[in-house]
Amino acid sequence: MADFILICRRPGRQRSLDTDDLARVAERLAPSNIDARPTRLVEGRDLSIAVLNPSPEGVRVRDDAVCLGGIFGDPGQWWRVGSEPPDGTYVLLRHSDLCVELLTDITASRTIWYAFDKDAFLASTSQRALVALMGDLQVDERATAWLVSSGTLGPEASWDTRIHKLPGDSRLSLDRERWHVAVETQPAVYAPVARPRDAHVALLKEAILWSCSNLNLDVSQWLLPLSGGRDSRALLAFMVKSGLRPTCVTWTTRASRHRPFSDAVIAPLVARHFGVEHEFAYLDAPGDELPVALDRFVAVGEGRSDAFAGYTDECAVWRDVFDKGVSGIIRGDESFGDTQLPASPEDVLSGWAGSMVGDYPAAHMIRRLGLAEQARPERLLQRPGEGLEAFGYRVTEQGYISTFLSPLNDLKGHYMEVANPLLSRRIVSAVRTLPDHLRMYARAFAGVIDGEVRHIPYARFESTTPKQDYLEHHAILETIVRELFSRSMERVLGEEAVVRVLVAMAASALSRPTGHERLVAAMKAVRTGLPRRVAERLSPRFSGVDSLSPSLLALRATMASKMIALLEEDAALLRRPGAGRSEASRPPLRGSTRR
Repeated sequence: MADFILICRRPGRQRSLDTDDLARVAERLAPSNIDARPTRLVEGRDLSIAVLNPSPEGVRVRDDAVCLGGIFGDPGQWWRVGSEPPDGTYVLLRHSDLCVELLTDITASRTIWYAFDKDAFLASTSQRALVALMGDLQVDERATAWLVSSGTLGPEASWDTRIHKLPGDSRLSLDRERWHVAVETQPAVYAPVARPRDAHVALLKEAILWSCSNLNLDVSQWLLPLSGGRDSRALLAFMVKSGLRPTCVTWTTRASRHRPFSDAVIAPLVARHFGVEHEFAYLDAPGDELPVALDRFVAVGEGRSDAFAGYTDECAVWRDVFDKGVSGIIRGDESFGDTQLPASPEDVLSGWAGSMVGDYPAAHMIRRLGLAEQARPERLLQRPGEGLEAFGYRVTEQGYISTFLSPLNDLKGHYMEVANPLLSRRIVSAVRTLPDHLRMYARAFAGVIDGEVRHIPYARFESTTPKQDYLEHHAILETIVRELFSRSMERVLGEEAVVRVLVAMAASALSRPTGHERLVAAMKAVRTGLPRRVAERLSPRFSGVDSLSPSLLALRATMASKMIALLEEDAALLRRPGAGRSEASRPPLRGSTRR
């Protein structure tokens, strides 16, 4: 998807931000490895909108509305304030002289952020854009805690205390006359219907076929990422049934092409079965370039995920696809049910909504780092009388997609559009009527797709860079050690916490001689001038819990530190000469607090 940025000024207030400011922010946000398409600017009464890097397809821009992503079936009056939201996976902005509306799709497969005070209302698909427009950064310490503990920003946190996240299936309305914001979120209703198993499977199959038949896309301009699993296989099978023949691509490392039952081995078999074009895109990159890749991953992904394994190539895959003129990708994110039976409500929350610091055993190092207190939103807590299986599915749908998958959709959206047909409202509504035993292990979905290509086995291994390969690489270790003693790290971990992390890394590395040698070499290479008390403590005194390794924890802290430094640079952007407004003009939202 592209990105959008909105500035809505309160009537009668001084104009401190305009389209020139939006254009400058847009230029800064563009990925540094592409020549982004020209920004589209829309000007209205007390209102300015920018659409960044719009692709030829999947972006609908009018003077009164912007929709980014996929609308499935009849779009209706998608642009009209107050009208019913269309089916699809998208973010939607529309406005009139009286009202501004923001809408998310049923699972928040993409994210809208907003900030509001007595002078201005700001909204964007990018937190970096909002920080740049606000002109300063007020770090939300909960965001750093969530990133370190879960590898995401959690269900609701943002990098700035004034920035809010719009939940899935929600409509935000700004009354421009009363200057009042209201958020209405549709309740998720899970009501199993008494039907025979075959009837449930048939209903789900019909919903999947409808979604794949009503994409409203020129498939020749889009790619279908094909793995060896069920999800993308289902998309391909039902797109072909609908007369659509997409070009398929499999992301892989070269080594994975020789590993039996990997995505890279199984995907070509599936493509050949359906007679569609298939190609590989390689994630391999020189190891010494990993720090550059990490910087780009943080900048483009806005520090919302630690899923670096698929981006160790410096996002070269996405650059190459963009340079070929591809409009977008058709992804297979889904919510058909858990693949594992949860053991407890705590396991559900930790696994699908993100682990909090308090979820780790008392002996784990993370419990002694002084991270901010965390809490999960009430909507993700187990309801009275709700069974464990039903609870697990609900958190998967309402927590996992928006917390773990949406950040990666948003990252790709800086390069091109993203559509997720398996997350259509029609499919999600059908799954909500399934009894627990058909959602468990995605049995109903398996009943749909297994009959289509049963003779081709499913992949057992992903084809991305193994996590340990980059966590133990000397270039990444040098980056981590250097960042642990940076100024911005002070806003993530205190000095004592940094020492604890280094001690734990050294203790863990000692069990692997090569790992310890790499860590010591990294410390020497960056010449950080470690205090003597730190060096003396680099001995195997701490026995950590392997649910979160010291190296992974340190990488997450490094990402948080880099993100804070980047946001501080963003905040200074419009204060520099030539920014299109007076250096002394007061940016909106300074000093506003989270409601």
